Amino acid sequence: MEAIKKTVQLELFTFSSSSGSDKKMVPQSQNSQLLSEHKYIYCYLNNKVNSDNICYFYPHMKSAYIFFALALFVALFGEVRAQGPILSYNLQVGESYFLEIDLQQSTHSESIDSEEISFYNLTRLEFSVDSIDAADQFHMSVRYRDLLISMLAPQMDLDISSASGKDKMLTEMVELLQQGAFSMTMTPRGKLVSMEGLEELFASLAAFQVTDTLEQQVIIKTLEEAYGPDAFKSICNVFIWIYPVVDPMSNWTNDITYYFNTKAVKMVNRYYLTKITDEMVVIQGMGMLNTIKEFHETTGMGDVKSTVSGSQTYDFHMNPETGWLKRCVSRQRVIIETTILKSNYFPQGLKIPSYTETAFEVTGGRLDLHEETEKR
Repeated sequence: MEAIKKTVQLELFTFSSSSGSDKKMVPQSQNSQLLSEHKYIYCYLNNKVNSDNICYFYPHMKSAYIFFALALFVALFGEVRAQGPILSYNLQVGESYFLEIDLQQSTHSESIDSEEISFYNLTRLEFSVDSIDAADQFHMSVRYRDLLISMLAPQMDLDISSASGKDKMLTEMVELLQQGAFSMTMTPRGKLVSMEGLEELFASLAAFQVTDTLEQQVIIKTLEEAYGPDAFKSICNVFIWIYPVVDPMSNWTNDITYYFNTKAVKMVNRYYLTKITDEMVVIQGMGMLNTIKEFHETTGMGDVKSTVSGSQTYDFHMNPETGWLKRCVSRQRVIIETTILKSNYFPQGLKIPSYTETAFEVTGGRLDLHEETEKR
């Protein structure tokens, strides 16, 4: 059967054949140079295929050459695939990992008193991997460690710190919070699936016997805003749920919920895979915050409504082996616009903006076994 001139193009190289003795291989990529010495590996396609839709090879196509070409193709393809990082977590059962979050926040309100509030929060979270289920989800025990919280607001005559020793009740409640544990489940990409036990942990703080119940309520509310269920969800959504749903990708988007001063805000994070080395995977990104709806509440100013908007930048350095965070620097800028609906002090419709800037510095890694045993 007379063969017709065809070109068979593979993903890595192309062979061109013509009738007669002049047979050449035309390289199409750098990888094809590896096959240059095997220039007689080529094929002619028949005008028609057989009933099984299989092309016939001419007798001089020796099986040794065919198998060599296929093996080399598979090896090269595997090598190309291996060069890209796996954008997911590779945590091990029995291992523990930590995140230490250093947060510094300043708020300026354009009210009559021009309030200035400074807030500092140090949070250390330790995650112990208890099991991995059939869906590759991680089931982990979580503990708070080495907590420190302080707030300074001169106009409000407020100066508190859990480390100063002056606020005995605050210090005791922080210590109680560090004694408890709760559990969570997350996907290989870092998305929080469930969380149990943290609400009960805060309920135990409310049962703490004190003489000044008003002070107790203020402290619990402050701790809940910093370390409560919504705050923990925000930490997971911002500093753990980083990876894309589909791998591999060079840029992707995650839609999350962020709780700002107990207000649930929609946040769209856009990430870019910018650098890969043996020591780290660098992912950079930016998030945009916008309230889904207006918040209505009653405050010391009266009945008000407010909206939240802002942005946040990220620079993640991830461990290429475990996928866990090594270091992250992040900055957040938020504007809250409060509108007076009803008040004994302010005219109706008055808009009062406040500006909040927050700097996050986060470090993480695998927890040393000796250190973990000592703390327990």
